[in-house]
Amino acid sequence: MLESRSDIGVLFTDIEMPGSMNGFALAARVAERWPHIRLVITSGRCRPASRDVPDHGMFVPKPYLAEQLLSAFDRAKPV
Repeated sequence: MLESRSDIGVLFTDIEMPGSMNGFALAARVAERWPHIRLVITSGRCRPASRDVPDHGMFVPKPYLAEQLLSAFDRAKPV
């Protein structure tokens, strides 16, 4: 989807995902290939160390309020 669209500005992902890739790997891949996309990562099971979240990404723990999520979208900065 990211290859075919240029209007995506934020990636919101959970750390735990089905399949072989987790949210950290997805965020790192997106940050490398599409540095203009802001990254917001969530989880209800773990709290990552700041070094695990890409430099410009934000982590929002579950459960979260809509306001917290929207704030993270605003504060996440593209590279």
